[in-house]
Amino acid sequence: MSVVPIIMTTRAGRLLQLSPMLLVASQVLSADLPDVQHHRVLTEVDFLVEIPPVSGPTHMDQTLAQTPASVTRIDRATIQASAAVGLIDLFRLVPGFQTYFVDGSRMGVTYHALGDEYPRRLEVKVDGRSVYESLFSAVDWSTIGVTLDDIETIEIVRGANVAADGSNAFLASINIVTRSPLLDSGWVVESQLGSGDIRNARVAYTGTLGPLSHRTTLSFRSNDGFDDVIFRGQPISVDDSSKNSSATFKGLWTPTASDSVEFQVGLSDSDLGIGEREYFTRKLSYKYQYANWSRLMNSGNALQMSLYHNDLDIVDEVTPLFLSEALGVADTSPYWPLPGLPDKLVIDDRNRAESERWDIELRSILTPLENLRAVTGVALRYDSVKGQELFDTPDPLSETSHRMYTNLEWTRSDRLVINAGLILEHKDSAGSYFSYRFAGNYQLQPEHIFRVALNRSFRSPTLLESRQKQVVRYNDTIILDASVISDSEINNEKLRSIEIGYAGYLFDQKVSLDVRLFREQLTDVINERRTGYPDLNNLVNIRDNTDTLDIDGLEVQALYKPNQQVLLRAHYSYSDIDGETLYTSSPILEIRDLGVHSLKHGAGVLASYRFDSAITLSAMTSYNSATRHYRGGDAENHTRIDLKATKSWTVDRSSVDVSFTVQNAGEPYRDFYQHHQFETHYILGFRVAMP
Repeated sequence: MSVVPIIMTTRAGRLLQLSPMLLVASQVLSADLPDVQHHRVLTEVDFLVEIPPVSGPTHMDQTLAQTPASVTRIDRATIQASAAVGLIDLFRLVPGFQTYFVDGSRMGVTYHALGDEYPRRLEVKVDGRSVYESLFSAVDWSTIGVTLDDIETIEIVRGANVAADGSNAFLASINIVTRSPLLDSGWVVESQLGSGDIRNARVAYTGTLGPLSHRTTLSFRSNDGFDDVIFRGQPISVDDSSKNSSATFKGLWTPTASDSVEFQVGLSDSDLGIGEREYFTRKLSYKYQYANWSRLMNSGNALQMSLYHNDLDIVDEVTPLFLSEALGVADTSPYWPLPGLPDKLVIDDRNRAESERWDIELRSILTPLENLRAVTGVALRYDSVKGQELFDTPDPLSETSHRMYTNLEWTRSDRLVINAGLILEHKDSAGSYFSYRFAGNYQLQPEHIFRVALNRSFRSPTLLESRQKQVVRYNDTIILDASVISDSEINNEKLRSIEIGYAGYLFDQKVSLDVRLFREQLTDVINERRTGYPDLNNLVNIRDNTDTLDIDGLEVQALYKPNQQVLLRAHYSYSDIDGETLYTSSPILEIRDLGVHSLKHGAGVLASYRFDSAITLSAMTSYNSATRHYRGGDAENHTRIDLKATKSWTVDRSSVDVSFTVQNAGEPYRDFYQHHQFETHYILGFRVAMP
């Protein structure tokens, strides 16, 4: 939640800073109370009045000048000005990020290293609830049930954020904050129709039931995926259409002046076309429950407790397969590999899997000294997965993990702020391990802040990574084919990083500039190596600690917003990967270069202007240099241009918006797989808000 960014010395100031119940009022009061006392150190009073706080790096509200990490903040004004149609389109505004469609239903988001079909090492939270799945070791973006109009802000911490968010925030972390029910009232109806059979709709109602403020949202999204192609002289019929429907409820209750309770429930159902050249239908059923209680103490300190439950069920509808069909040999043939044993159905028409998570966390926000702030928390998590095809057992597999963490902010002097973060995690399969971050921010002048940060982080393997055993059996003793088996001694991934950052505010604070120069050293990175195995093809992939990477990079982002009509955002990123992977370990040792998967250059610009006639014109341009997607195809360098025009009216207290969006206004480009070509899409949008 966005609350007052300044460290306030008065008790009233601390109330405004910490209370989640005063979300709207705090944004107004922070600008309208000039008599409130402030610390002189790194505050917004002198030079950043319009820059809101961020909380992602430490879980305490800080100005961008106080944070121990580089942060990209995408606010509601940016979302509305952008030409984004879906959530992942917004990450094209973030330096170092790669976004792509594996197929028409699977979306990939990764941060400057090895994005495959299921990108890992990126923590994603919705209102503080983690949405990455142990079953995928990744986020399935189709299930989270968040549309663009639901979002208040997105905070992206670029760089390891394990000290605050835990093991999976290994390279970066994303926190999506949805809009409070206090900010709206009445009905909102939206629809989008476009080429590629894009059919999106949303209905939301915000109101009150006695003391309860609430929002209920129903949404539907569909598209027909990529077009059929002729690839290398062969026709490919691409069947990767998708449909998703979701329902969410968000409630806010403030029983006392010091307590607030937020709770959410949601569910979604998806039908997705999955595949590269051969496609099948995946049905996903997802539901969650979330509750958060916050208490503001008389001292100005705060206590928070959150509890959530995620549940995902998957059914893959595949073509049944007999062993004779797979081998192309009848069981009566002399070449039949199992003499004396009959043909058998080895792959059923349905593969099922389940994933479940319970998580409870208790967090305190303290100000033990006038120049010292602290966030301390403890949490317990239970993960469970089940899937015969993935784990070679019908029984569920589970593990319990614990974490304890603290983040400290010490205002050492008028110019120097020091942040320190430490987390202790324990998992059944990985033992205990510490991660830490140490950063110092120095204010050379009010408009120029420099930062140096050091990280040492660990990422433990998920249940899929540590327990996978994907085999096709004839019976209990005969394995016909082994696909992926996890090594029994798989270890934690390790990261050491150092970064130098700069935040500048130029031209009478109309321009904000953020620069990040970094070096990251990753060891024991989990991947797959090939080795011999006694099945029919004598090979298997072993999931193990196979990769080592050194990543050097530079990121620059700039924001120009002189008034409410003009918005200009721009970014550039450079990264160079020097790494290797153990590709085969037996019978021949083969080590491959990972540098070919480096996306060396990325850039983007968002420009938007709102005319007095209530017409808004926007353009988003993004550039990616040539790369080779990990486990995907070669992607040529390309520039993508998205355009949007919006006209707004006010009719009898209702607001009406009509928009027209062009995605990729140019030549098609290759997405994750080479034969998947992203064509030009035209989308007509309609939105009406009725009080």
